[in-house]
Amino acid sequence: MSDKKDAVNIGVTLSTQLIAASLAMIAVVGTFAAFVIDKRNVGWGYYLIAGGAFFSFVISIFLGGKGIDKARKDGFASNWNLANTKSYFNRQALFCLLGIVLFIFSVFFGKEKDDGLKNKVDSLEKQLLQLHLSDSLNRIKIFDLEIKVDSLQKKKCDTSSQIKYKYLRQGSKTIIQYFDSTGTLYNRINQ
Repeated sequence: MSDKKDAVNIGVTLSTQLIAASLAMIAVVGTFAAFVIDKRNVGWGYYLIAGGAFFSFVISIFLGGKGIDKARKDGFASNWNLANTKSYFNRQALFCLLGIVLFIFSVFFGKEKDDGLKNKVDSLEKQLLQLHLSDSLNRIKIFDLEIKVDSLQKKKCDTSSQIKYKYLRQGSKTIIQYFDSTGTLYNRINQ
């Protein structure tokens, strides 16, 4: 009789462990469902499979509780028989396994949602690239203008440093007028 009691107690212990595992999986299914609904486009199939996983775990917990209750009642009557609780515990394990399989299938459902933030970042990256290109073109134009300004300044300096001459003839006299770089007028008369 002690062996039968120990055998039933082992079944009850395994059942409580399956109940704990089912409760943990319910939390995992709920957490994952919140993530999937937020980040993916899912159809009614996802809800069906995820809901099936959830209810499989709930049924597993219920069957485990029924089996433990049956073992408790039979134990009170000193009827330690494994056959009385075996069907509950077997179905509990099968529903727990079904819940795990359905949860695994639910992981692969849905397509990733278009993330508005990602689109905004892509748009901003394109704008930044256009601004860099525009900035580079403006720098090239500025550089070209600086070269032209330098060239014009050099021409101005070259022409202002040259002496300008003007020849005038008055009879037998030649008058040479010239301006130096400071703009001072000089007259020279040749006879």
